[in-house]
Amino acid sequence: MRVFTAHSSKALAILTCMMVACSRQPSQRWTPPEHPSPRAILDESEADADAKRYENALAKHVWHHEKALKIEPAQYGIRLSFALSAWVKLGELYPPALEKLRTIRDKDELGVREGEIPERLFHDLAAINEHLGQDTKTTQLFVWLDQNKPDFAKSVYSVAQPSLIRAKKINLCGKYLDPEASFKRMLELYNLHKNIAATSASKPRNLEFGRKRFGNDAAILVALLSLNNRSDEAAKIAAASEAELDDPKYKSVLARAKDGEVPEPWP
Repeated sequence: MRVFTAHSSKALAILTCMMVACSRQPSQRWTPPEHPSPRAILDESEADADAKRYENALAKHVWHHEKALKIEPAQYGIRLSFALSAWVKLGELYPPALEKLRTIRDKDELGVREGEIPERLFHDLAAINEHLGQDTKTTQLFVWLDQNKPDFAKSVYSVAQPSLIRAKKINLCGKYLDPEASFKRMLELYNLHKNIAATSASKPRNLEFGRKRFGNDAAILVALLSLNNRSDEAAKIAAASEAELDDPKYKSVLARAKDGEVPEPWP
């Protein structure tokens, strides 16, 4: 019995060592296929995360962030919203994912400060900061741009505006407000949503999104103008937006905006 027990213990020890050694072997590194599909790779990253293949999931997120637009420009919105949300979620389980995302953000900020395609990089880093809960970094960078590169600041103001509002930088917002041009863009976007809704199977949802986005953007513009002592321009935008969005709830929001209450930026 003692001999059997000794041999069994030794065999068990060897088997345990083999299992530990195998578990420490690096997983096969993911490489993109010859004809990659950005949407498929993004979906795969989530599947990898669910299966605890964290290194592969991160590799696919990085690839999607860096390469997707070269293949499929329509991924622009997904890349800075859904994809980043999934990336941060991965980071909660796998800290190197958050470290990598911060590294990309810091590299983008350096590019903005050095003038390398500032508009695109600023949009990227602002979205990353929002998903990381670090809006203050976007505000700080915009303040630096305002002081050092005002032309660049003007080109990215619309991206920075939500962060500036949350930071109570109302006077700084006022410096870059162009109400006529801004309202024209809002109206074009609203009409685009209405056209999409007219040909979409999910018409109510698309139309509601367009209405809510237009109403929020217009009310914010009215409030910022009011707070910067530009009441005539605020009244003009308010009247024009109310003509487009005849809704009791919006009228209530608009009334408060005229009094200087800035709605929370949405979405």
